[in-house]
Amino acid sequence: MSEEIEADSAQTGDPFALSLAIAGASRQRADTFLEEQTKLARLQAEELSHEIGLRHWSLWVRHLSGLLKLTLEIGLAVVAAGLACFIAAGVWNAAHSDGLVIESFSVPPDLAQRGLTGQVVAGQLLDRLSEVNQATISSRTGKSYAASWGDDIKVEIPDTGISVAEAYRFLRRWLGHESHISGAVWRSGGNITLAARSDGQSITVSGPESDLDGLIRKLAEGVFGLAEPYRYAVYLTQHGHETDGIAIFRRLAASGAAADRAWGLVGLARVQNNLGDISTPEVERLYGQAILLDPSNSTAVNNHANAERSLGHLEATLAGYRQEQELLARGDDRELGDIRAPVIAEMAANSVRGLTGAYGEAVPSIAEIIRTGRSGSFANLSGVLISAEIPAHDLKAAKAQMASQGRENLSADAFEMAKSLENAQLALAEENWPRAIAAVASTGEQLKRHPALRDWVLRQFTPLQAYAQARLGHLAEAQALIATTPADSDECMLWRARIAELAGQHGRADWWLARAAADAPSIPLIYSTWGEVLLRRGDLDGAVAKFKLANQKGPHFADPLEGWGEALMAKNQSHLALTKFEEANKYVPNWGRLHLKWGEALVYSGKPAEAKAQFARAAQLDLTPAEKAELARHS
Repeated sequence: MSEEIEADSAQTGDPFALSLAIAGASRQRADTFLEEQTKLARLQAEELSHEIGLRHWSLWVRHLSGLLKLTLEIGLAVVAAGLACFIAAGVWNAAHSDGLVIESFSVPPDLAQRGLTGQVVAGQLLDRLSEVNQATISSRTGKSYAASWGDDIKVEIPDTGISVAEAYRFLRRWLGHESHISGAVWRSGGNITLAARSDGQSITVSGPESDLDGLIRKLAEGVFGLAEPYRYAVYLTQHGHETDGIAIFRRLAASGAAADRAWGLVGLARVQNNLGDISTPEVERLYGQAILLDPSNSTAVNNHANAERSLGHLEATLAGYRQEQELLARGDDRELGDIRAPVIAEMAANSVRGLTGAYGEAVPSIAEIIRTGRSGSFANLSGVLISAEIPAHDLKAAKAQMASQGRENLSADAFEMAKSLENAQLALAEENWPRAIAAVASTGEQLKRHPALRDWVLRQFTPLQAYAQARLGHLAEAQALIATTPADSDECMLWRARIAELAGQHGRADWWLARAAADAPSIPLIYSTWGEVLLRRGDLDGAVAKFKLANQKGPHFADPLEGWGEALMAKNQSHLALTKFEEANKYVPNWGRLHLKWGEALVYSGKPAEAKAQFARAAQLDLTPAEKAELARHS
């Protein structure tokens, strides 16, 4: 039995051994399987990596393609926008073109063979026109001048056979307002004839062929008269042909468009006023008519304000200059040009500064315009500077300017009158009463030749003469003179008040001052003058009140500040006066009296060292005889 069992065991084997055998066989197969799976995974990873690379490449190509497409689309859009802007600019420029275009002339064949072609003749005419235009000094801008072949760019528009230049010329003719000049040259008898035609009008000149240059010059002047009659009239009046120029101004003022009629009145008033042929009220009337015709004409507004200034209507003058400033700020006046408009605007600002007492700001501005040569059509701009330097109390600068003063668009007699007025104003500032009277008397010869100037002389010269007589003690003569001045002039009212105060007529002086203040409530000079009268009278509180009001109307006006300081000194408040003197010095640093009184206030305030410096400064500046004596007492 046991043998059988052992035999059976031998046949079946040991279970543990069998399990080991089976385990060995499974490990081998597992290793083989793992190896194959590893190879498969590696191949799959390699394939996936390659696929990812291809996918990245494809995405990059597609991205680059999109960028290129976007760039192309943007480029095409920019080109299209640029082309649209170019076309729009061309259409806008064409629609606003209003110059003068000179076409090629028709000339005889023998002249053309000698080089005097139609283009050469037109070119010479263009040159002469430019010369005449440049010799015309006017606030109104001139037209542009161009030969018709000068813009022949010869860039072809695709599929049309039309050049850009030809298309642009077509637009200018269709949309613009250009004037075209055509002409011809021919022989007639022993002479040569040149003719130019424009808008149904023609100019013809004849003469010997040897004087061809002179004939072209005459033709150019005639063409200039056709194209720009106003500026041609200005040209004539500025070159000794006033009668011919005035005739053109009269013709322009009588008919045509409202804007041209306004310019005709402007030219007529300006020339006749410069010649002394019409009175100041008539000048003011003509400019007023021009403004009614064209309220946007800033030159008419400016000149009307100047006329009101000559009449002594200070409130209307200030309103006029401010109206001019508004017009220029809005760009309403399109006939001044981009170069002239800023200068005219600055001069309008200077006029406002003068009426509000800011002379210290006006002086450097006017001086800079003169220095840079931008005075243009302004008449006697150096005289305007002198008239600002005197009330700015810089008398040395005024004298230096007078020594180098030129006529600057004034007639000889008008220039002499302007110089006489400057001399009288300077003499009054220096309290040289006899010289002031002599300056007024020097106008006699001009007044004989131009009796229409009598009204202007009464308003501008006679009050100075009357005041000088009053300061000399000739009160009866002074009052007789001032009584002849127009009662509607604000400045004459101030002189009447000053003379009445010197005569001890305090009530009459206050009456004239009150009337002037009611007539021109915005003008600080009136309140400053009233304060000076009250200060001399001894009414210190009243003087301070008027000086304070003047300072409110003109915060950069030094005179009321200085007067205010003197009133405070008289009230034993010298320490408060120092502030007023210091502020006044910011606006007029070269006023001798200011530094003298400043020094006195420092003495009373217990500051002798600072006072000495102010007295030294005063000694370097212009002082009246009385002020020099006062300064000597402090030395």
